[in-house]
Amino acid sequence: MSTSQKTPTTAPTTQHTVKATPRPTTKAPQTTEPAPAECEIVSNAGNCYNAGQFCRNADIGSSTHAGNGRMIHCRQDGSRGRWGY
Repeated sequence: MSTSQKTPTTAPTTQHTVKATPRPTTKAPQTTEPAPAECEIVSNAGNCYNAGQFCRNADIGSSTHAGNGRMIHCRQDGSRGRWGY
């Protein structure tokens, strides 16, 4: 007796890739505040000046950017100099 073996034949399988549709974002875009300008004149401690602070006699007539980025000027205020807008 002869036994014949059949090799099973299978059809090739194909795979389909489906890309998901991106969902719309519900968050508002984040806005960043512009970085304050670098202080050109700093205190003896190395900090930026702010409006209303006293300034050195050597700085009277000078201008620099305050810690918040706005331009301030050192002007004579009575017997002392003071930073202001």
